[in-house]
Amino acid sequence: MKNSERSPEIYLITRWQQFCAGDKSAFGELTELNYAALYHYGTRFTADRDLIKDCLQDLFLEIWEKRETLSYIAAIKPYLFQSLRNNLIRRIRRQAVFSDIRDDDVQDDISPESDWIVQETDQLTSHRLRKAIEALPKRQKEALYLKYYENLSYEEIATVMGLQRQAVANYLQYGIQKLREYWQHAAIFLALCGELSWY
Repeated sequence: MKNSERSPEIYLITRWQQFCAGDKSAFGELTELNYAALYHYGTRFTADRDLIKDCLQDLFLEIWEKRETLSYIAAIKPYLFQSLRNNLIRRIRRQAVFSDIRDDDVQDDISPESDWIVQETDQLTSHRLRKAIEALPKRQKEALYLKYYENLSYEEIATVMGLQRQAVANYLQYGIQKLREYWQHAAIFLALCGELSWY
């Protein structure tokens, strides 16, 4: 069977098993396939691009060194995201600048989930929606990012964020609900502005 005929998940698992057996080309491909998404996810925690790159280098070096013990992992993408998340939080905590960071203390000046939504709406609408997302609690934003940008399942998000599945469902539900509420208020406000502009 050609690679293109396999599902991406099955292909990824196959390459992961090859990597665990010491296949350097599989390791290179896994690194290449996941680097950009992991790097982008890292920007959720810090604006320090060098730190993210260092953590990614450490992550891939670490999994290469212990590859023989990693063949049991079936959910590869969540494993990589969770490992990077843990590495970043550990490194940030070690640095005096970010010594008080908590799991829910992620940076909020970059909003990839907003970027995804912006592409689906017009310029004016996207600006208002971005403001609404920025107003969400950081854990809700992270859950929304993993769900709608990385397309992870509830179980995979729970693994990455160290939560129960129900907690992830709650974060997503409340996040979307808050966005809807904001949107309704914004629509009412715009309607009122439209009415006032006639006078």
